[in-house]
Amino acid sequence: MSVWHTTGMRAATAAGLALTVAVTAMGTAHADEKDPSYDWGTVVDTKDGVQANAWVIGITGVGRILDARMFESASPGTPKAPREMEGGNELVNLAPGGIGLGKISALYSKALTNKLPVSKSGKRTIPAPGAVYANAGGASVDIGVPYVENPFGGTALSGIGVHVDAIDVHARSLPGRPVEFQGGAASGEISLFGHKLIEIPPIWAVNLGATIPGTGNDAAPIIAQTNEQITTDAKGVPTKGKNGSYAYDPRATSGYVNAIHASVLGPNVADVTIGHAAVIRDPAKTDLFKDKQPKVPSLLDLVTASSHFLPKDPRVTFEGSAEITTN
Repeated sequence: MSVWHTTGMRAATAAGLALTVAVTAMGTAHADEKDPSYDWGTVVDTKDGVQANAWVIGITGVGRILDARMFESASPGTPKAPREMEGGNELVNLAPGGIGLGKISALYSKALTNKLPVSKSGKRTIPAPGAVYANAGGASVDIGVPYVENPFGGTALSGIGVHVDAIDVHARSLPGRPVEFQGGAASGEISLFGHKLIEIPPIWAVNLGATIPGTGNDAAPIIAQTNEQITTDAKGVPTKGKNGSYAYDPRATSGYVNAIHASVLGPNVADVTIGHAAVIRDPAKTDLFKDKQPKVPSLLDLVTASSHFLPKDPRVTFEGSAEITTN
């Protein structure tokens, strides 16, 4: 039986709800240690206390071959992401390092500091000292680890596959306020070797996922979740509770959101993010600008002007038996 639910902890990586799937006999699960700010993105030292990073697809691992962020934007710019906006309307075949990962169309990413967008989809901005904003998405995303297209059409034959339409995530932090996140999609599905496991609805709760029991003693798990929202400190390191483990901090001014985050464990570790938006704002350097901000809509209003949003009562459809719970 498969169970959708919401929770406060992401097993093995950060926070939220986990989808665990037995894939194949791949040996003992393991993962390489990484910098604690790695999941946020590329963190740099800034004098003004603000920075943003966004990408459409990110993947590491796959036999230690890949470490790539595709269609990445950053502010301030970095050698691998020199621009604050990326995008295009064409269909793109993803094959970093010669490994096919899938297809994406009408992609975009945006990373802004000390200014804010006038609208969700436009390129116009307005000055906003101390503010930071990031956004990423695409009209259609079809990803597999690795990607195996179905010659007869329909669901891809990838070991683990994700298909999402009209995906869109946002992160914003304004002086004097905590960080805000929004995200969602028109529709989506998670599949395993061509079999659709989960149909993702257009309403995505925060840190939404499912647990699917695996079979076999040597099965390597996949941990995945949708609308993963993580608060961090001003160095991009996830916030912690009294016990030293990750804890969401409602007062945090920095953090990131992933539309989908999937980690494949075992000897061939892979970590995939689809739709990533991250912001850092140091209140010690930026809260002095809280009375100098332009009038802007709430992040929810900015997003819902032309897309889906996230109520607190998700409805999820499973193929086969399923139990829906919320914690």
